[in-house]
Amino acid sequence: MKTKIAILALIIFSVIGCKKHKPTEEKDLTSLEQLTTGNERFLNGKSVHPHQNKKTVLANQDGQKPFAVVITCSDSRVSPEIVFDQGIGDLFVIRNAGNLISDIDMGSIEYAVEHLDSKLIVVLGHTECGAIKAYINDKDGSYKKHFNHIDNIVETISQEKEEIDADKTTPKATNYLGAINANIVHSVKLIQDNPIVKEHQVKIVAMRYDVHTGKVVQL
Repeated sequence: MKTKIAILALIIFSVIGCKKHKPTEEKDLTSLEQLTTGNERFLNGKSVHPHQNKKTVLANQDGQKPFAVVITCSDSRVSPEIVFDQGIGDLFVIRNAGNLISDIDMGSIEYAVEHLDSKLIVVLGHTECGAIKAYINDKDGSYKKHFNHIDNIVETISQEKEEIDADKTTPKATNYLGAINANIVHSVKLIQDNPIVKEHQVKIVAMRYDVHTGKVVQL
C-alpha cells in the first residue's frame, strides 16, 4: 500500500510540475511573446542562451526557419540575439546604421517572408542612435558638404515624412526621442506597404531598445 501511495504521489507531483513549467515553454508562446519574454530574461540576468551549441548548428545546416525578422541598427550595443535571448536559426537579422529600409533591405525582408516563412517583422530602433544624432545636429543641410556615404544616411532620415512631421510639432533639436520613434515608425510603414508582406499577412511591430537599461519597449 505504501508503495502504491508513493507512486501515486510521484505521478501527481510530476503532473503538477509539468503544468507549472508549461507556460514558459517556447512552443506555447507567440513569436512576439518569445521576444518579450526573452528580453525579460535578459533584463533579470536569467538568460538561457537557447540554441547556441553544436547540436543547433547541425540541426540548421540544411535550412533555416527563423520565427522573426529583426531590422535594427549596426550599433555594437544592440544585438538582437543577446537582448532577446535567442540563438542560431531563431532570428533573421538585417542591420545598418539607423535601421533604414533600402531596396536591398526590403529584398532581404521579402526573402525571409516568402522563402523562410517568417511571420513576425520587428523594426528595432534604439536610444543614443548615432544616425539620429547626426540628423538632429545637422544645420541647414551641412551634411551635403562632406561628400561621403554617411551623408546619404543623414539625408535619408531627413527626408522621412515622419521626421518632417515630428519636426513641425517639436523642433528636432529638443525632440531626440521623438526623432528616434519617427524613424522607427517610418521603416514600419514602408514594410507595411510591401505587397509580399501584405500577401503573407505578416505581423509588423515597432520596438525601441534602451542602451542604458537593456529594456525593449513596443511603440
